Amino acid sequence: METTLELSASERAQRIFSFGCYRLIPGRQLLLRDGVPIPLGSRALSLLTTLVQRSGELVTKEELIAATWPDVFVHDSNLKVNMYSLRRSLGDTQKRPTYVATIPGRGYRFVAAVQMSMFDIADPLPMAAAGPNKLPGQSDIIGREREIAELLGLLRTNKHVTIAGAGGVGKTTVAIEAARACEENCADGICFVDLSTVDSPTAVPTVLVDALGIRGNPSDSLAAVLDHLRRRHMLVVLDNCEHILPAASIFAQRLISEQGSSTLLATSREPLATSAENVFWLRPLDCPPDDDGMIAEEALRFPALNLFVRRASEASEYKLIDADCGAIAQICRSLDGLPLAIELAAAKLETNAPQELLAALGEHLNFNNQHNEGVHSRQETLLATIDWSFRLLSPDEAMIFRLVSVFADAFELDDVVDIAIAAGLNPAAVTIGLGGLVAKSLVTAHVRGAGLRYRLLDSTRRYATQRRHEDPIEAQARLCHARRMLTVFEQSDVEWDWRETYDWTRRYRDRLADLRAALAWAFGEGCEPELGIRLTVAAIPLWFEVSLVSEAQAQVELALDAADTFPCDDVLKAKLACARAWNLAYSRKVVPELQEAWIAAIDLAKRSGNVGLILQSVLGLSLYLLETGSIPEAIESLKELGNISSRHRDWSVSPEYERAMALARAYSGHLAESREVFDRLALTYAQPDRRSRMAGFQVDRYIGIRSLLPFVAWMNGHPDYAAATARDAVEKAGSLGHLVSQSNAIAMAALPVSLWNGDLVSLDRYQARLKSIVELENIAIWVPDQQFHEAALRELRGEQHAVDDLRTAIEGIIESGLCSRIGMKLGILADALTRQGRLDEASNALARAFHHQASQGERWCCCELQRIEASILRRGGESARSERLLEVALDEAREIGAVSFELRIASDLASHHLESDRYSDGLALLDPVYRKFSKGFTTKDLTTASQLLHRLNGRLG
Repeated sequence: METTLELSASERAQRIFSFGCYRLIPGRQLLLRDGVPIPLGSRALSLLTTLVQRSGELVTKEELIAATWPDVFVHDSNLKVNMYSLRRSLGDTQKRPTYVATIPGRGYRFVAAVQMSMFDIADPLPMAAAGPNKLPGQSDIIGREREIAELLGLLRTNKHVTIAGAGGVGKTTVAIEAARACEENCADGICFVDLSTVDSPTAVPTVLVDALGIRGNPSDSLAAVLDHLRRRHMLVVLDNCEHILPAASIFAQRLISEQGSSTLLATSREPLATSAENVFWLRPLDCPPDDDGMIAEEALRFPALNLFVRRASEASEYKLIDADCGAIAQICRSLDGLPLAIELAAAKLETNAPQELLAALGEHLNFNNQHNEGVHSRQETLLATIDWSFRLLSPDEAMIFRLVSVFADAFELDDVVDIAIAAGLNPAAVTIGLGGLVAKSLVTAHVRGAGLRYRLLDSTRRYATQRRHEDPIEAQARLCHARRMLTVFEQSDVEWDWRETYDWTRRYRDRLADLRAALAWAFGEGCEPELGIRLTVAAIPLWFEVSLVSEAQAQVELALDAADTFPCDDVLKAKLACARAWNLAYSRKVVPELQEAWIAAIDLAKRSGNVGLILQSVLGLSLYLLETGSIPEAIESLKELGNISSRHRDWSVSPEYERAMALARAYSGHLAESREVFDRLALTYAQPDRRSRMAGFQVDRYIGIRSLLPFVAWMNGHPDYAAATARDAVEKAGSLGHLVSQSNAIAMAALPVSLWNGDLVSLDRYQARLKSIVELENIAIWVPDQQFHEAALRELRGEQHAVDDLRTAIEGIIESGLCSRIGMKLGILADALTRQGRLDEASNALARAFHHQASQGERWCCCELQRIEASILRRGGESARSERLLEVALDEAREIGAVSFELRIASDLASHHLESDRYSDGLALLDPVYRKFSKGFTTKDLTTASQLLHRLNGRLG
């Protein structure tokens, strides 16, 4: 007997701390901004909790370290890094802190007002909404107010603005803050695209698709991006264009040529040269003049010096005094006012006085050699500053700096530990060295997920990469990087079965840039095809989950080619073949190529001896046959699947097998048997699984079952239950964010049931919803189906020409190859043509309907097609033939248990009896069928039958 353990109200209650727009819920390890969760690592969250709980009090460094890193020795730099990341997450980057204040030499204090309340842990909490890449966190921007104001003016009147300037001048920071300032004017939001992680120009369209959150599988990624933006008022921030300038220029030119309202803000070291580009050259920060008598208050008015002091204060709690102004001003001038160079120099103030720093920097930069103004000169200054910082590193720090340049995007401490094996560095040395690089501003750190993530800024990465190329360790570093990515993605496969979908996707989606880099190296200059094959297989779930099917297809084909050339494990090859077939299915290419792909996958799976792969591939072929209307062949394939499962006692795909077999049996006319299976499955899977995935088309079983059950339930004479079940499937899929599953539920259940019930309101609502999903997810498979039901709706509302659109949609469905149920759709077309008196056309359509129904083994709709044929005969004046055919149809409906069709046929036959004054016969025929229904009396068919019964009773008197 099951028991339920319930928590009391006091046990469920948890504390919630509110300050500003934030709510902190320590018991849930959660921080909300305006009700939306924001990513915060466990260390930063612990720091925040400790500070908030002692709001207004001084919390010493020692107390914070003890609370956050209990029983672990950590360096002060770890506290500084995590505190800096916490402040950035809170947007607390102003000179006068809003939340966390530093008490120099002692610790920190939480200075905002805090309110504590209680809440129930059973209360629901919001999830962050999916959509385009958001802008990075708010920056501590200094001295750029005028530039941002000018950019806002340009963005109001131009479709394409490029911020150009030297590396390190602050283009990205200014672009982000300018974009943030005009966010309210962008109805569809802002999308931030970082191109610094992209090595190949051909990858730009794919990166744009991913950044914009375009789902599905667009065959032309660039066209899909342009179409997406054409229908929106969005600002796209395209960052770091210079290294792939031609590809960025092509996209920019295509975008400004469109008629839409979307705008482009790009950053690049040189213009993109489009026809409508407005170039904004970003100058360095203003520096103080050469004035030995300048005091601190005057000096801080200059943005370059203000930035230096701010960063030095963060690194070493430095306070500007009058005596230091001259030296710091000279440092800023020598660095050409470049923000990145200034930040690198300011980090050295922890170990050098300003005058000492000036001397050391001057020796390296050779101040006496005055250089000309200009972008290239400033670039040389920046590189020289990075080089100077590099030469001051310890040997371990210098090696780690070179090694981490192998990462295309952000990385974690464990990543660096793994690749540092190439240099023989142990974890302790890596931890200390990485902390040193962060303290010296050569590596940035930010909170993401459960902890800190690190990255190199673009200019720094380029310098470090060049240094790595010159080192004999280069090849070993690339190999270690590829192996690390294999470890990461093999771990993702392990976590696939237990981690929440949202968390899993967020965790591994950020690895895409490094995945691409590792694969390109393994299949290219690295000559490590076996490693590339394994990495491709490990990455398949991610590609499916984030709908990068075109990318997956290209990589899988590349891996399969390599597997044919080099020795390859049979299981890996079988997984690739299976993935190729699923890719084609996801691409909605229902063509002979897909059937051949499944057959090849089955062959390889059998050769590998992997039962799971054999079952997956046979199931894939079975579903293909079912969708294309090859019902007898599908049943045979499913029988083979069942035999394999029983023989090996592997029931992993049993629910999918039962569901598919039940549908196939329903199509072939075994409706009662099918209904029993669906009812049992519905009881077994009574709740949706929030961890369900899209990979391999293994969609949520709850939704999958309820996407097919309504079809059978309606046929069995339960129209209201069919409608309610379809509605439940659609709503549950929507609540899970499974738009592909929702489209399946609408197309397979909600639309046909609404049409058959004559519920035009629901029909309109569902077809509109499917249309929006099709556009959002690029699900080409359902386009003609949506068009069919939209045309059917218009025809039922009396639009004369809608019937021609109905015919066009049917041709689209047949062309797609998804011909299951096509006989019924042709019957609906014939019925509509009959109502318009176009009997010859109706007869032709019905002849095609019977052909598909018979050749595909879809007995389920034969009686309905016979009823429609009888209607054509009756309209043509052949009442006797019509009546005889209705009697045949009635027997057929009763034999297969199609109660709803039986009602339609009985109503038409009773109408014949009414016309020929055989009232008793009509009543005796229709009334027993009508009484088989217990609900759904407002549906069109039952309303028609009720009215007919009333007339028959009235005539009898």
